[in-house]
Amino acid sequence: MDLVLHLADEYVLDKVWAHLVPLSAFAASSANSSLLSASASAFNTSAHPILISDPSSSTWTNLVSYLPHPPLSPETFVSSAITSLPATSAWPRDYLLRQVISLSAITLIGIHVLYILFAYLSYRYIFNHEMMKHPKFLKNQVKLEIQTSLRAFPGMTVLTLPWFVAEARGHSKSYESVDEYGWAYLVFSIIL
Repeated sequence: MDLVLHLADEYVLDKVWAHLVPLSAFAASSANSSLLSASASAFNTSAHPILISDPSSSTWTNLVSYLPHPPLSPETFVSSAITSLPATSAWPRDYLLRQVISLSAITLIGIHVLYILFAYLSYRYIFNHEMMKHPKFLKNQVKLEIQTSLRAFPGMTVLTLPWFVAEARGHSKSYESVDEYGWAYLVFSIIL
């Protein structure tokens, strides 16, 4: 799954995350926090921080600025650095929350595509349509079976997601190079 996540990040998800959680959304909050800490130390008060809102920023940017994110260095927010870079997400590829959401979306999309494809092919070419004439066959049984399957997918995703995240974060014994253990180990691992 780490290969699938890497390819999805490379071709689709980097752009999606840069749009949903842009780095620029945290520039204002970083500037506000540095202004607040400077003013609090100057006045020696412990007042609750009040964020200075930027009237030019959108509602979405204001909401995003409250999301958790990994520590960002102050030089990241130099205005020339933000404008010269392509759209960048505040959540890097190895950020746990981004990986969990990305893997959930990939898994749900993948499971729906596989189900629809193979259920259609099975119904079309393997299923005995004469069974539908049997008295115990319900009038809307096919529809009910499809609905039951679709309702089960989120639960299946929750059960498999920890394994996918662990693999993407490097906590698996899988290897990418045959030279690492040799061909004999590869053949033996398939048999097991």
